[in-house]
Amino acid sequence: MNIKIGIVGNPIGWRILLQQIGVPHSTVQDTLLPEDYSVVVVSDDADDRESEMLRQYLTLGGAVLCSAKVYARIRQSTAQTINIDYCYPPQNSVFRSLGVIDISAKCQIAWNANDLKTNKGSLAAHVGIHPGDYAIALPFDPGALVLDQRSALKSFPSSERRLPFELVSCISKGEIRQLVSQSLEILCHRRGLPFFHIWSFPNGARSIFCFRIDTDYATDEQLMDLSLIIRRNGVPAAWFIDTKSHNKSLKQFAALENQEIGLHCFEHQTFETYQENLGNIHKAQSILHASNIHANGFASPYGRWNAELGRALVDAGFEYSSEFSYDYDNLPVKTQLSRSEGILQIPIHPICIGSLKHQGYTDVQMIRYFAEVIKRKLANRDSIVFYHHPKDGHHQVLDWIFQEMRRERVPVKSMYEFAQWWNMRMISIPEVEFSHGSLKIQSSIQDRSLYIRIAKADGTEAILPIAQQIVLDTVHWEAQPQAWTMPDNYLRMRRFNYRIPLQRTTDALMKVVLRITK
Repeated sequence: MNIKIGIVGNPIGWRILLQQIGVPHSTVQDTLLPEDYSVVVVSDDADDRESEMLRQYLTLGGAVLCSAKVYARIRQSTAQTINIDYCYPPQNSVFRSLGVIDISAKCQIAWNANDLKTNKGSLAAHVGIHPGDYAIALPFDPGALVLDQRSALKSFPSSERRLPFELVSCISKGEIRQLVSQSLEILCHRRGLPFFHIWSFPNGARSIFCFRIDTDYATDEQLMDLSLIIRRNGVPAAWFIDTKSHNKSLKQFAALENQEIGLHCFEHQTFETYQENLGNIHKAQSILHASNIHANGFASPYGRWNAELGRALVDAGFEYSSEFSYDYDNLPVKTQLSRSEGILQIPIHPICIGSLKHQGYTDVQMIRYFAEVIKRKLANRDSIVFYHHPKDGHHQVLDWIFQEMRRERVPVKSMYEFAQWWNMRMISIPEVEFSHGSLKIQSSIQDRSLYIRIAKADGTEAILPIAQQIVLDTVHWEAQPQAWTMPDNYLRMRRFNYRIPLQRTTDALMKVVLRITK
């Protein structure tokens, strides 16, 4: 029996998700049998012939993850079309560890939907609970949504009265990845199979911490003060240089020990055209090169990303970038351009000390905010990537974050180190066969930092080094950690936040005043 996910229909978006999760996968060719694929995922463009294949596959005991549109075609039933802003797990949901899944799209809901609530209060997903119904039908095609490049202003959850906000990816791609991962695990267990995937962090760690610094307009004194805190805490930070502001300070960056230097910009903006973006990047690169500094990573001003910037980053030779208008609060992922693959994206948490400072948070309130974010990320086994501007200060908050990572024993890596490891992980997903209680694993890359996770239907799991054969009866199984669940009043972040238009108007007026008084 192959432990493999089959892809029917357009594979691009589904490959992104399955690579992130780390499950063996391939596109389905001419035949579709339950022993060949543990679960099959389906895009909305599956045709009538493929729908018939899926119908027979389910009849023979296979499992399918698809949209309600495809499910209705397979089951020859109906689906209701509605506009959905977001979904979230109700009480007793099988997806209880998820948060809010922002969709903002026209969707379809299966007639027998029994999980995931919409912003309108109706149930949106069908999770098969009867024998022979090994199917999960979501209100959307996950493979299509992860390719969505829209951005939107969003509020972020906080226990404080004022909610921070930022312009980020319109779609909650991290939540969709978790939804797909949990769905695949459920369906494997329904078939009596173990769920297998390459673990997300080196050496079986439960998370990883990266710290990014955007140097925007900082003074030499501010840069020095921050570097002292970084050095005192032993953090290999990634400094993304605003070269126009710091042309005369580059020797200071070159002298930093055990730090990564990345590129932020020359002009502090993201342009609409390829040529303007590439020209801005080349101008900044030439300034770095004059000081013998090479930047492997890029982070755009204000976190803005568009396809023309994506093309420019490929041609400029970067190995990774980090823009929260493309993705945020997620594991690394390759960006997708119209006709090609982009470079690796390392998503970050988009709310920084500066965001909280804008809302009038005190040090205590900032620490409480980041404590909530860290608690959820550790519970969900997510990477923890924060960012900061030297001019924003609040060094006590940074000290607390760094100390918290030590207390929680979270490994600290530079963003480039994480990018290198993730690229290796992406090409290390093995072929896996399950027979007589054993997993036979064939991988072309042998690296001791690669671990695997195996989960059983009884709620136990094992995270262990990759090996050629694993006999399940000899594995030490442990109960899965308690899942994160949405706190009370969590959904208030999707209510109208009057501070967003108020703050944006105030900021715009301040810019006009500054321009006049210069």
